[in-house]
Amino acid sequence: MAVYEKPYLTFDEQVELMRSRGLRLDPTAAVEAVERVGYYRLSGYSYPYRRMDAARSAEEQRPVRADTFVPGASLTQVIDLYDFDRRLKLLVMDALERVEIAVRVQIAYVLGRDDAYCHLDPDVFDGRFTRPRPSRDGGESGHQEWLRKLHDRQRRLKDDFVKHFDEKYDGAMPIWVAIEVLDLGSLSLLFQGCKRRDRDAIAQGLRVIDADGTGNGRAPGNWLRAFNLVRNICAHHGRLWNRALTDQIAPSHVRVDPDLGHVAMLDPQAAARVYPVLAVISRLLRVVAPSSTWNSRLVDLMDTFPADEIVSETDMGFPAGWRSLPAWCPPAS
Repeated sequence: MAVYEKPYLTFDEQVELMRSRGLRLDPTAAVEAVERVGYYRLSGYSYPYRRMDAARSAEEQRPVRADTFVPGASLTQVIDLYDFDRRLKLLVMDALERVEIAVRVQIAYVLGRDDAYCHLDPDVFDGRFTRPRPSRDGGESGHQEWLRKLHDRQRRLKDDFVKHFDEKYDGAMPIWVAIEVLDLGSLSLLFQGCKRRDRDAIAQGLRVIDADGTGNGRAPGNWLRAFNLVRNICAHHGRLWNRALTDQIAPSHVRVDPDLGHVAMLDPQAAARVYPVLAVISRLLRVVAPSSTWNSRLVDLMDTFPADEIVSETDMGFPAGWRSLPAWCPPAS
């Protein structure tokens, strides 16, 4: 295993390193940028502006980025890209909060109709979620692991409603209260662990409809996994704008939706980027927050994308003419 040997550099030395590699910059503004944002973070946004190393590419049989920048590349372009991505993440977090809360309500409403403490009962869930898993210590099932994480999170939280249930009811929470304790990842696991009829009912409540007009309980599980990944990227200040996502919106879960059918037609590279997630968010917000202006705010933000000869909105997966697609047009009054 290689040993990291790059030396510590002062802010001035970091700026000089960028300049020596061909990045145009104003030294004073550049020092302010690395002090405010950090050299390493900015390097992720400068990556598209680095030259391709033809010699190494031929040797390794794949494109390789050199350390030096393409002629004319500037730190201003890099910072503009960083600032755009920062605003994009804030907008996405705003939308995911509304979507996540609506999903919580639907899950609790459907599961709690017969038993307030349904989430404690393995019989309520799909067998894949409740069967012992030999690969886990003690054969712990997915449901047992989920309950353990729920209880751990409940113990860590200091909210007044958690203290109330701990003191008055020995910690026992009905599903419509316990649902508020979950993070998005645990919420996604709970949904995926539901029986098919319950997943379909939850989807129906979110107006996620299959070709036969019934609730499409397969789609939200896929969407929630993608949302969780994107939310984590945003929450931890990662780069989102051109990120290749490991959890992606599956074409089979958008094909029958009139607003999302075009997402199923994206090429694999575009499908792995953030656009499909944004389109699904827009679609869900029309149901859970019909008066929201998020859709138009996203369009307005994209109008400020710092496109140049190197980067464009297609790097985010946006298809040509996307602004005129049903997912982004104002709904008919």
